[in-house]
Amino acid sequence: MRERSQDVLLLISSSKESRMNGQYQQQMDNMNNDNKYSLFAVVNHQGTLESGHYTSFIRQHKDQWFKCDDAIITKASIKDVLDSEGYLLFYHKQFLEYE
Repeated sequence: MRERSQDVLLLISSSKESRMNGQYQQQMDNMNNDNKYSLFAVVNHQGTLESGHYTSFIRQHKDQWFKCDDAIITKASIKDVLDSEGYLLFYHKQFLEYE
């Protein structure tokens, strides 16, 4: 079993576009489906350290994104998500391992 630090390094080195399209596919030949992730949420912050405003993008289904801005929820495009400056990115592992 590989160390988790290698998984994190490969995740960081992937392109922004591949992460934001809801798919993370590692490019190494010896990798398998154990390390495939889907992006499902992006949190953005506008402002300073002392004050500001948080918004988020949430993915529902494969390619349907929504922008959440306080009580206002609107449809968003993948371009909107890609153009945002993600403060936090949330992924889920597509293939869970059970022992």
